[in-house]
Amino acid sequence: MVAIIIDDMGYNLQLGRQFLQMHARLSFSFLPHAPHARELAQQARAQGYDILVHLPMEPKEKKWRLEPETLMGSDSPEQIRKKVEEMLAAIPDATGANNHMGSLFSENAQKMRIVIETLKTRGVFFVDSVTTAGSQGLTMAQRLHLPAARRHLFLDNEREPGAICRQLRQLAALAQRQGQAIAIGHPHQAMLDAFAQCGTEALQPVELVGASRLIR
Repeated sequence: MVAIIIDDMGYNLQLGRQFLQMHARLSFSFLPHAPHARELAQQARAQGYDILVHLPMEPKEKKWRLEPETLMGSDSPEQIRKKVEEMLAAIPDATGANNHMGSLFSENAQKMRIVIETLKTRGVFFVDSVTTAGSQGLTMAQRLHLPAARRHLFLDNEREPGAICRQLRQLAALAQRQGQAIAIGHPHQAMLDAFAQCGTEALQPVELVGASRLIR
C-alpha cells in the first residue's frame, strides 16, 4: 500500500479543486492560515479524503517565507501549545497533522514533545515529513504512543512531469519491498500532468490508500 500526501493546500483555489476532482485516493495537508484552506478542506472531507493540518515549523535556512503561527525554536511551551491548538482549530476536519519545513524546530526533541502531546490530546495522528535526517517527530510520537508514520519519498523535488513519474514508480517499488510507503507532493501543474500521464501505470502494482491506513 502507498499513501500520497499533497502538502501546502489552501493557497490556490483552482489548483486545489483540480486535485480534489482527480478521484484518486490522495490525502491532503492544509496550511491552516492559507486563504482557501477551510473551504477546500470541507470539500475534501465531503469527498471522503484524509485531511491533515500542515504545521509550519522553523527551518534552518532564513531565506524561506514563514507562515503565520510558525512554530519557532524560541517559543515557550505555552506558545507552542497555543499555536498548535489554534492551527488544529483552523482545520476542524483534520484527523492528522504533518510538519511544513521545520528542519531546525523538528530536531529539538523537547519542542517536538510538546507538539506531539498537544496532538495526542486532540486524537490527531502525526506524519513526520522528515525535512531533516535529525527530525525527532516520529521518535517522539512513538515514545508517547501517538499513532504516527514517516515520509519515505518526496515526489517533486524536480517539478517536471517525467521526474515525478520516475518518483511514482520508485514509490511503488519501495512499497513492494517494505510493504508500505508514504510520499509527499505539492499542488502544482506538473504534479497534475504527471498523474495524468503515468499515475495509473506507475501505481498499478500497489494500492493507493489514505494516509490514515498506514499509521501505526
